[in-house]
Amino acid sequence: MSLSAIIFAVSAEAQARIQRRCVNLGDIKVYPSSDCRLSAPDMIRLINSYSPELALIEFYDRDDALKTEEILRASHPNLAIVGFANNWHYETLIKTPGRYLQILPATIALEEMRAAIVDAVTLAKTPGPDNVIVFLPAKAGSGASTIALNVTGALANKCAKNTILIEADLHSGPAGMYLDLKPTQSVVDALEQSHRLDSCWNDLITPVENFAVLPASNIRGIIPQPSAWEYRRLVMYARHHYEFVVFDLPEVVNQATEVVVTSAKAVYVVCTPEVPSLKLARKRCAGLIDRGVPEDRVKIILNRYSQKGPEPAAIEDILGYPIGRLIPNDYKSLWEANLNRRLVDGRTVVGKAIESFAWSLTGKQVELVKSGRKFFDLFTAS
Repeated sequence: MSLSAIIFAVSAEAQARIQRRCVNLGDIKVYPSSDCRLSAPDMIRLINSYSPELALIEFYDRDDALKTEEILRASHPNLAIVGFANNWHYETLIKTPGRYLQILPATIALEEMRAAIVDAVTLAKTPGPDNVIVFLPAKAGSGASTIALNVTGALANKCAKNTILIEADLHSGPAGMYLDLKPTQSVVDALEQSHRLDSCWNDLITPVENFAVLPASNIRGIIPQPSAWEYRRLVMYARHHYEFVVFDLPEVVNQATEVVVTSAKAVYVVCTPEVPSLKLARKRCAGLIDRGVPEDRVKIILNRYSQKGPEPAAIEDILGYPIGRLIPNDYKSLWEANLNRRLVDGRTVVGKAIESFAWSLTGKQVELVKSGRKFFDLFTAS
Protein backbone atom coordinates (compact mmCIF):
# COMPACT_ATOMS: atom_id res chain seq x y z
CA MET A 1 0.00 0.00 0.00
CA SER A 2 1.25 3.47 -0.94
CA LEU A 3 1.69 6.37 1.44
CA SER A 4 -1.66 8.13 1.88
CA ALA A 5 -1.65 11.91 1.55
CA ILE A 6 -3.91 14.93 1.25
CA ILE A 7 -3.10 18.27 -0.39
CA PHE A 8 -4.21 21.70 0.78
CA ALA A 9 -3.13 24.29 -1.79
CA VAL A 10 -4.04 27.94 -2.39
CA SER A 11 -5.45 27.33 -5.89
CA ALA A 12 -6.62 24.61 -8.26
CA GLU A 13 -3.47 25.15 -10.32
CA ALA A 14 -1.20 24.67 -7.30
CA GLN A 15 -3.24 21.65 -6.20
CA ALA A 16 -2.79 20.02 -9.60
CA ARG A 17 0.94 20.82 -9.65
CA ILE A 18 1.60 19.17 -6.29
CA GLN A 19 -0.60 16.21 -7.19
CA ARG A 20 1.33 15.64 -10.44
CA ARG A 21 4.51 15.48 -8.42
CA CYS A 22 2.97 12.89 -6.13
CA VAL A 23 1.92 10.85 -9.18
CA ASN A 24 5.45 11.09 -10.57
CA LEU A 25 6.87 9.81 -7.28
CA GLY A 26 4.78 6.72 -7.91
CA ASP A 27 4.02 5.50 -4.41
CA ILE A 28 1.75 8.17 -2.92
CA LYS A 29 -2.04 7.91 -2.91
CA VAL A 30 -3.65 11.36 -2.79
CA TYR A 31 -7.13 11.79 -1.34
CA PRO A 32 -9.44 14.38 -2.90
CA SER A 33 -9.53 17.83 -1.38
CA SER A 34 -10.66 21.38 -2.10
CA ASP A 35 -9.41 23.51 -5.00
CA CYS A 36 -8.63 26.32 -2.56
CA ARG A 37 -6.84 26.57 0.79
CA LEU A 38 -9.18 25.54 3.60
CA SER A 39 -9.18 26.89 7.13
CA ALA A 40 -7.44 24.71 9.71
CA PRO A 41 -10.77 23.44 11.20
CA ASP A 42 -11.94 22.44 7.70
CA MET A 43 -8.61 20.71 7.09
CA ILE A 44 -9.15 18.72 10.29
CA ARG A 45 -12.59 17.61 9.13
CA LEU A 46 -11.14 16.20 5.90
CA ILE A 47 -8.22 14.61 7.75
CA ASN A 48 -10.70 12.95 10.11
CA SER A 49 -12.58 11.57 7.10
CA TYR A 50 -9.59 10.10 5.26
CA SER A 51 -6.94 9.55 7.98
CA PRO A 52 -3.97 10.32 5.70
CA GLU A 53 -0.42 9.78 6.88
CA LEU A 54 0.84 12.97 5.22
CA ALA A 55 -0.49 16.48 4.64
CA LEU A 56 1.08 18.59 1.88
CA ILE A 57 0.15 22.19 2.61
CA GLU A 58 0.86 25.37 0.67
CA PHE A 59 1.49 28.17 3.17
CA TYR A 60 1.10 31.93 2.74
CA ASP A 61 3.83 32.98 5.17
CA ARG A 62 5.71 31.93 8.31
CA ASP A 63 2.91 32.88 10.71
CA ASP A 64 0.41 30.89 8.68
CA ALA A 65 2.75 27.87 8.73
CA LEU A 66 3.27 28.01 12.51
CA LYS A 67 -0.40 28.54 13.33
CA THR A 68 -1.72 25.87 10.95
CA GLU A 69 0.88 23.33 12.05
CA GLU A 70 0.05 23.93 15.72
CA ILE A 71 -3.70 23.41 15.17
CA LEU A 72 -3.24 20.24 13.10
CA ARG A 73 -0.70 18.74 15.51
CA ALA A 74 -3.06 19.28 18.45
CA SER A 75 -5.66 16.99 16.88
CA HIS A 76 -3.37 14.68 14.84
CA PRO A 77 0.05 14.43 16.54
CA ASN A 78 1.24 11.61 14.25
CA LEU A 79 0.37 13.39 11.01
CA ALA A 80 3.41 14.17 8.86
CA ILE A 81 3.33 17.70 7.42
CA VAL A 82 5.37 19.09 4.54
CA GLY A 83 4.96 22.69 3.46
CA PHE A 84 5.07 24.26 0.00
CA ALA A 85 5.36 27.93 -0.93
CA ASN A 86 6.09 30.32 -3.76
CA ASN A 87 8.40 33.29 -3.16
CA TRP A 88 9.21 32.14 0.39
CA HIS A 89 11.27 34.75 2.25
CA TYR A 90 11.72 32.89 5.54
CA GLU A 91 13.79 29.94 6.77
CA THR A 92 12.96 26.71 4.94
CA LEU A 93 13.24 24.62 8.13
CA ILE A 94 11.02 26.12 10.80
CA LYS A 95 11.47 25.07 14.43
CA THR A 96 8.11 24.17 15.96
CA PRO A 97 7.39 22.79 19.45
CA GLY A 98 9.25 19.48 19.55
CA ARG A 99 9.70 19.25 15.76
CA TYR A 100 10.68 20.94 12.53
CA LEU A 101 8.49 21.94 9.60
CA GLN A 102 10.15 21.87 6.19
CA ILE A 103 8.99 24.30 3.49
CA LEU A 104 9.70 23.23 -0.10
CA PRO A 105 9.78 25.41 -3.21
CA ALA A 106 7.25 24.67 -5.93
CA THR A 107 10.07 23.74 -8.32
CA ILE A 108 11.83 21.22 -6.06
CA ALA A 109 13.33 18.12 -7.71
CA LEU A 110 11.41 14.90 -7.26
CA GLU A 111 14.11 13.07 -5.29
CA GLU A 112 14.50 16.03 -2.95
CA MET A 113 10.74 16.03 -2.45
CA ARG A 114 10.80 12.31 -1.70
CA ALA A 115 13.59 12.79 0.85
CA ALA A 116 11.66 15.58 2.58
CA ILE A 117 8.52 13.42 2.75
CA VAL A 118 10.44 10.46 4.18
CA ASP A 119 11.99 12.73 6.82
CA ALA A 120 8.60 14.17 7.75
CA VAL A 121 6.92 10.76 8.02
CA THR A 122 9.80 9.41 10.08
CA LEU A 123 9.81 12.37 12.48
CA ALA A 124 6.02 12.28 12.87
CA LYS A 125 6.21 8.94 14.66
CA THR A 126 8.11 8.00 17.78
CA PRO A 127 11.10 6.05 16.40
CA GLY A 128 11.00 3.37 19.08
CA PRO A 129 13.92 1.37 20.49
CA ASP A 130 17.02 0.57 18.46
CA ASN A 131 16.23 -3.14 18.37
CA VAL A 132 16.15 -4.27 14.72
CA ILE A 133 18.71 -6.98 13.81
CA VAL A 134 19.12 -7.99 10.16
CA PHE A 135 20.71 -11.11 8.70
CA LEU A 136 21.43 -11.54 5.01
CA PRO A 137 23.66 -13.99 3.13
CA ALA A 138 26.71 -13.11 1.08
CA LYS A 139 25.38 -15.73 -1.33
CA ALA A 140 22.50 -18.16 -1.25
CA GLY A 141 23.19 -21.13 1.03
CA SER A 142 25.45 -19.30 3.48
CA GLY A 143 23.24 -20.22 6.44
CA ALA A 144 21.87 -16.74 7.21
CA SER A 145 18.30 -17.98 7.60
CA THR A 146 19.37 -20.78 9.95
CA ILE A 147 21.30 -18.30 12.10
CA ALA A 148 18.45 -15.79 12.08
CA LEU A 149 15.94 -18.41 13.22
CA ASN A 150 18.12 -19.89 15.95
CA VAL A 151 19.28 -16.51 17.26
CA THR A 152 15.61 -15.50 17.49
CA GLY A 153 14.90 -18.68 19.45
CA ALA A 154 17.87 -18.10 21.76
CA LEU A 155 16.84 -14.48 22.43
CA ALA A 156 13.38 -15.69 23.42
CA ASN A 157 14.12 -18.97 25.18
CA LYS A 158 17.53 -18.31 26.75
CA CYS A 159 17.59 -14.53 27.20
CA ALA A 160 13.84 -14.14 27.96
CA LYS A 161 13.41 -11.41 25.34
CA ASN A 162 10.12 -10.77 23.53
CA THR A 163 11.28 -11.44 19.97
CA ILE A 164 9.87 -11.79 16.46
CA LEU A 165 11.43 -13.20 13.30
CA ILE A 166 10.25 -11.52 10.09
CA GLU A 167 11.06 -13.43 6.92
CA ALA A 168 11.53 -10.76 4.27
CA ASP A 169 12.93 -13.10 1.61
CA LEU A 170 9.58 -13.48 -0.13
CA HIS A 171 10.87 -16.19 -2.47
CA SER A 172 12.04 -18.47 0.33
CA GLY A 173 10.75 -18.64 3.91
CA PRO A 174 12.80 -21.49 5.37
CA ALA A 175 11.69 -20.97 9.00
CA GLY A 176 8.31 -22.45 8.21
CA MET A 177 9.98 -25.47 6.60
CA TYR A 178 12.53 -25.92 9.41
CA LEU A 179 9.87 -25.91 12.14
CA ASP A 180 7.04 -27.43 10.06
CA LEU A 181 4.80 -24.43 10.67
CA LYS A 182 1.26 -24.24 9.32
CA PRO A 183 0.70 -20.48 9.12
CA THR A 184 -2.56 -19.04 7.89
CA GLN A 185 -1.03 -15.64 7.08
CA SER A 186 2.31 -14.49 5.70
CA VAL A 187 4.62 -11.51 5.81
CA VAL A 188 3.00 -10.38 2.54
CA ASP A 189 -0.35 -10.14 4.33
CA ALA A 190 1.29 -8.02 7.02
CA LEU A 191 2.82 -5.71 4.42
CA GLU A 192 -0.45 -5.36 2.53
CA GLN A 193 -2.27 -4.55 5.77
CA SER A 194 0.52 -2.40 7.19
CA HIS A 195 -1.87 0.56 7.54
CA ARG A 196 -3.99 -1.37 10.07
CA LEU A 197 -1.60 -3.62 11.98
CA ASP A 198 -3.05 -2.64 15.35
CA SER A 199 -6.32 -4.36 14.51
CA CYS A 200 -5.02 -7.56 12.89
CA TRP A 201 -1.52 -8.29 14.23
CA ASN A 202 -2.38 -11.36 16.31
CA ASP A 203 -4.03 -12.94 13.27
CA LEU A 204 -0.93 -12.35 11.13
CA ILE A 205 1.82 -13.82 13.32
CA THR A 206 2.58 -17.48 13.98
CA PRO A 207 3.58 -18.21 17.62
CA VAL A 208 6.57 -20.56 18.07
CA GLU A 209 8.30 -21.54 21.33
CA ASN A 210 8.01 -18.20 23.14
CA PHE A 211 8.61 -16.09 20.04
CA ALA A 212 6.65 -15.11 16.94
CA VAL A 213 7.26 -15.54 13.21
CA LEU A 214 5.95 -13.59 10.25
CA PRO A 215 6.62 -16.35 7.73
CA ALA A 216 7.14 -16.34 3.98
CA SER A 217 6.85 -20.10 3.47
CA ASN A 218 3.14 -20.03 2.58
CA ILE A 219 3.18 -17.34 -0.14
CA ARG A 220 1.47 -18.65 -3.25
CA GLY A 221 1.27 -17.41 -6.81
CA ILE A 222 3.02 -14.34 -8.15
CA ILE A 223 5.29 -12.74 -5.57
CA PRO A 224 4.17 -9.13 -5.01
CA GLN A 225 6.49 -6.14 -4.90
CA PRO A 226 5.89 -4.41 -1.55
CA SER A 227 6.57 -0.70 -1.28
CA ALA A 228 9.09 1.02 0.95
CA TRP A 229 6.17 2.58 2.87
CA GLU A 230 4.80 -0.87 3.69
CA TYR A 231 8.15 -1.98 5.08
CA ARG A 232 8.49 1.32 6.95
CA ARG A 233 5.12 0.78 8.70
CA LEU A 234 5.98 -2.86 9.49
CA VAL A 235 9.36 -1.94 11.00
CA MET A 236 7.83 0.88 13.02
CA TYR A 237 5.06 -1.32 14.41
CA ALA A 238 7.29 -4.28 15.26
CA ARG A 239 10.02 -2.28 16.99
CA HIS A 240 7.42 -0.75 19.33
CA HIS A 241 5.91 -4.14 20.27
CA TYR A 242 8.97 -6.39 20.67
CA GLU A 243 12.27 -6.19 22.50
CA PHE A 244 14.07 -7.60 19.45
CA VAL A 245 12.96 -7.62 15.82
CA VAL A 246 14.97 -10.03 13.66
CA PHE A 247 14.75 -9.73 9.86
CA ASP A 248 15.87 -12.47 7.48
CA LEU A 249 16.60 -10.78 4.13
CA PRO A 250 17.78 -12.09 0.76
CA GLU A 251 21.29 -11.26 -0.36
CA VAL A 252 20.28 -8.33 -2.59
CA VAL A 253 18.69 -5.30 -0.92
CA ASN A 254 16.19 -3.40 -3.07
CA GLN A 255 14.60 0.04 -2.73
CA ALA A 256 11.83 -1.31 -0.48
CA THR A 257 14.00 -3.40 1.87
CA GLU A 258 16.50 -0.55 2.08
CA VAL A 259 14.13 0.80 4.74
CA VAL A 260 14.84 -2.29 6.85
CA VAL A 261 18.64 -2.19 6.70
CA THR A 262 18.87 1.57 7.29
CA SER A 263 16.60 1.15 10.35
CA ALA A 264 18.71 -1.64 11.85
CA LYS A 265 20.91 -1.58 14.91
CA ALA A 266 23.15 -4.08 13.11
CA VAL A 267 23.17 -5.76 9.70
CA TYR A 268 24.97 -9.11 9.71
CA VAL A 269 26.29 -10.36 6.39
CA VAL A 270 26.70 -14.12 6.71
CA CYS A 271 29.42 -15.82 4.68
CA THR A 272 31.35 -19.08 4.69
CA PRO A 273 35.13 -19.63 4.39
CA GLU A 274 35.03 -20.27 0.62
CA VAL A 275 36.65 -17.51 -1.47
CA PRO A 276 33.55 -16.73 -3.65
CA SER A 277 31.44 -16.29 -0.52
CA LEU A 278 34.06 -14.02 1.05
CA LYS A 279 34.35 -11.84 -2.05
CA LEU A 280 30.55 -11.56 -2.29
CA ALA A 281 30.42 -10.64 1.40
CA ARG A 282 32.76 -7.71 0.68
CA LYS A 283 30.44 -6.69 -2.18
CA ARG A 284 27.34 -6.93 0.05
CA CYS A 285 28.97 -4.79 2.75
CA ALA A 286 29.91 -2.10 0.25
CA GLY A 287 26.38 -2.16 -1.16
CA LEU A 288 24.86 -1.72 2.28
CA ILE A 289 27.09 1.26 3.01
CA ASP A 290 26.18 2.77 -0.37
CA ARG A 291 22.50 2.47 0.60
CA GLY A 292 23.07 4.51 3.74
CA VAL A 293 23.80 1.92 6.44
CA PRO A 294 26.49 3.35 8.76
CA GLU A 295 29.70 1.39 8.35
CA ASP A 296 29.92 0.60 12.07
CA ARG A 297 26.53 -1.15 11.86
CA VAL A 298 27.60 -3.51 9.07
CA LYS A 299 28.99 -6.74 10.57
CA ILE A 300 30.42 -9.98 9.19
CA ILE A 301 29.49 -13.43 10.48
CA LEU A 302 31.80 -16.20 9.32
CA ASN A 303 29.64 -19.32 9.38
CA ARG A 304 30.77 -22.98 9.32
CA TYR A 305 34.17 -22.00 10.63
CA SER A 306 36.65 -24.77 11.43
CA GLN A 307 39.86 -24.40 13.39
CA LYS A 308 41.40 -26.74 10.81
CA GLY A 309 40.71 -24.17 8.11
CA PRO A 310 42.40 -20.85 7.30
CA GLU A 311 43.14 -18.39 10.08
CA PRO A 312 40.58 -15.61 10.62
CA ALA A 313 43.27 -13.00 9.81
CA ALA A 314 43.81 -14.53 6.36
CA ILE A 315 40.06 -14.58 5.78
CA GLU A 316 39.79 -10.92 6.80
CA ASP A 317 42.38 -10.03 4.16
CA ILE A 318 40.02 -11.36 1.48
CA LEU A 319 36.93 -9.84 3.09
CA GLY A 320 38.38 -6.38 3.52
CA TYR A 321 36.25 -6.11 6.67
CA PRO A 322 36.79 -7.44 10.20
CA ILE A 323 34.97 -10.60 11.25
CA GLY A 324 32.43 -9.75 13.92
CA ARG A 325 31.42 -13.30 14.81
CA LEU A 326 32.49 -16.89 14.16
CA ILE A 327 29.93 -19.69 14.08
CA PRO A 328 31.54 -23.16 14.18
CA ASN A 329 30.92 -25.85 11.63
CA ASP A 330 28.56 -28.33 13.30
CA TYR A 331 26.61 -29.76 10.39
CA LYS A 332 25.47 -32.88 12.26
CA SER A 333 23.72 -30.89 15.00
CA LEU A 334 21.98 -28.65 12.50
CA TRP A 335 20.93 -31.64 10.41
CA GLU A 336 19.38 -33.31 13.45
CA ALA A 337 17.57 -30.10 14.40
CA ASN A 338 16.12 -29.71 10.90
CA LEU A 339 15.20 -33.38 10.71
CA ASN A 340 13.30 -33.14 13.99
CA ARG A 341 11.69 -29.76 13.11
CA ARG A 342 13.13 -27.89 16.08
CA LEU A 343 15.72 -25.31 16.99
CA VAL A 344 19.32 -26.42 17.38
CA ASP A 345 20.11 -28.10 20.70
CA GLY A 346 21.66 -25.55 23.07
CA ARG A 347 24.07 -28.19 24.40
CA THR A 348 25.81 -28.62 21.03
CA VAL A 349 28.83 -26.68 19.83
CA VAL A 350 26.81 -24.58 17.41
CA GLY A 351 23.97 -24.23 19.90
CA LYS A 352 26.32 -22.72 22.47
CA ALA A 353 27.75 -20.38 19.83
CA ILE A 354 24.26 -19.21 18.91
CA GLU A 355 23.31 -18.66 22.56
CA SER A 356 26.53 -16.74 23.22
CA PHE A 357 25.77 -14.55 20.19
CA ALA A 358 22.20 -13.94 21.41
CA TRP A 359 23.43 -12.87 24.83
CA SER A 360 25.92 -10.47 23.22
CA LEU A 361 23.03 -8.79 21.37
CA THR A 362 21.46 -8.03 24.75
CA GLY A 363 24.69 -6.40 25.90
CA LYS A 364 25.60 -9.26 28.21
CA GLN A 365 28.50 -11.67 27.73
CA VAL A 366 27.83 -15.15 29.12
CA GLU A 367 30.48 -17.82 29.56
CA LEU A 368 28.89 -21.07 28.44
CA VAL A 369 31.76 -23.43 29.07
CA LYS A 370 34.23 -24.03 31.85
CA SER A 371 37.47 -22.07 31.76
CA GLY A 372 40.53 -23.88 30.48
CA ARG A 373 38.87 -25.00 27.24
CA LYS A 374 39.49 -22.82 24.18
CA PHE A 375 35.88 -23.06 23.17
CA PHE A 376 35.22 -19.34 23.25
CA ASP A 377 37.59 -18.95 20.27
CA LEU A 378 34.86 -20.54 18.17
CA PHE A 379 32.44 -17.75 19.05
CA THR A 380 34.25 -14.48 18.70
CA ALA A 381 36.99 -13.49 16.29
CA SER A 382 40.23 -12.45 17.89
